[in-house]
Amino acid sequence: MQKLIVHKLGPIVNCELEINKFMIFTGPQASGKSTLAKCIFFFKNIKNIFFAEVIKAQMLFNLEDNDTLFMSLKNRFIRDIRANFLQTFGTTWYMDHSMNLKYYYAPDKMIQICLKESDSAPNFVWVEMSDSIHQFIYNIENLKEEEKEHSDIVRKLVNDFFEETKEIVYIPAGRSLITLLSLQLNYIYSSMDDIQKRSLDYCTQNYLERILQLKNFYTSNYRQLIEDQIHLTDKKIDKKFLDFMSALMKDILKGEYRNVMGEERLEISDNKYVKINFASSGQQEVLWILNVVFYYLLNQKKAYFIIEEPESHLYPDAQKKIAQFIAAAKENGNNILVTTHSPYILGEFNNLLYANNIREHVSQERLETIINRYQWLEFSNVSGYYLEKGTISSCLDESFCSIVNEVIDGASDDINSEFEQMLVLKGE
Repeated sequence: MQKLIVHKLGPIVNCELEINKFMIFTGPQASGKSTLAKCIFFFKNIKNIFFAEVIKAQMLFNLEDNDTLFMSLKNRFIRDIRANFLQTFGTTWYMDHSMNLKYYYAPDKMIQICLKESDSAPNFVWVEMSDSIHQFIYNIENLKEEEKEHSDIVRKLVNDFFEETKEIVYIPAGRSLITLLSLQLNYIYSSMDDIQKRSLDYCTQNYLERILQLKNFYTSNYRQLIEDQIHLTDKKIDKKFLDFMSALMKDILKGEYRNVMGEERLEISDNKYVKINFASSGQQEVLWILNVVFYYLLNQKKAYFIIEEPESHLYPDAQKKIAQFIAAAKENGNNILVTTHSPYILGEFNNLLYANNIREHVSQERLETIINRYQWLEFSNVSGYYLEKGTISSCLDESFCSIVNEVIDGASDDINSEFEQMLVLKGE
């Protein structure tokens, strides 16, 4: 199992956690949930940085016929890791000098990021790698030329080494503004030069580029998209599952998203729609969680989804349903990380854990009338963490295979306590 260690990055003082298939981060604002989510994204994305450098090196080699270009792969790889760290986390000038990150892809495969003094900067980003990674880079450098030229061979070697075949997909908070500016987004982004794009937080840039690519995918309604995919692929399609997920999307959105000749709509019925930038803030916030995840499910692409605050601007009933949608997205071997403040999200995850916990002891047919089996969560695949004051602690109850009730109901308990104190005061 992969492992992350964080020391003095942002609000995180010390943290060590293993990367599970389904992860939940909760806790007060500014406690470090996004920091940890970005750390996991950063390290899981390193395989893509390396792959891009290998392909770039091969292109340069073919153009220049200069073997030294390919042999500098390690230095360029480290340079790109450093640049990506700065674009993800910002300037290091104000970071604690003892900041240290370690990520273990396997017990013998580790990358470490720390800060060191240099002539050019007080907190220079220093990258260290285990011997096995150095050896792997050497092996890639010395592949046969015909192997280097086949990107699918190199991609498989990289994925196998980092023990990660899934695409890493980050869906940040604050999605409604991007949806609100939907019509202007293509123009705004295309008019930015490379320096301006690099000034964007990398997670946001990655998200922007992803939704710009996916907009034109949704030119048909969900039913037609499913039918088209069945006819286009020779892979086995679970139509029942996709129908279930598309129905849940429509229930959450109160309509269907479509891109009709560049005009983005939320279709309420056959002859009624609203332009997406006039939809409610809740619909705008949740739209691209649903669209991005459904695209990967429909195309049977495995992903590691990092979803920040899926509850934003949603009514409690819709929060419950988006929790169900996210849990069901684990199908096809997807992994998921969720950051949330919402007791409704946590409470529904608890129900999905309980459903799986009792499935051997009750009628599964009757259980499925309450909670669909696609949504059941297996406790061994779930990790839940509460973040506060720079540290993390598990918020799972091993004996009951559930999320600790105090985490879910903490704010409610405080509110009820205040009310009870006032009742006592009035009675005096």
